[in-house]
Amino acid sequence: GAIGSKLIGPRIGRFDSEGNPQPIPGHSSPLAFLGTFILWVGWFGFNSGSALSIIGSGTIAERAAVNTLLSSATGALAALFFKTAK
Repeated sequence: GAIGSKLIGPRIGRFDSEGNPQPIPGHSSPLAFLGTFILWVGWFGFNSGSALSIIGSGTIAERAAVNTLLSSATGALAALFFKTAK
């Protein structure tokens, strides 16, 4: 990681001619949402599916699914709270 970063260098337009950093504006919000949703669906299937394959009990898989749902909702609410608290 560090060696590759050193070889490639900074992004074009990241620094001005004097070496001062320039802000990089946000990108596509719909694509960010889509990527987050795809990751969430993947984790949802992975957590409950792996619990089901290890234990073989649907009860444990159900708990894993509920925990995944509650943790993602809590993370979203925490992000919303910290964003609006600024």
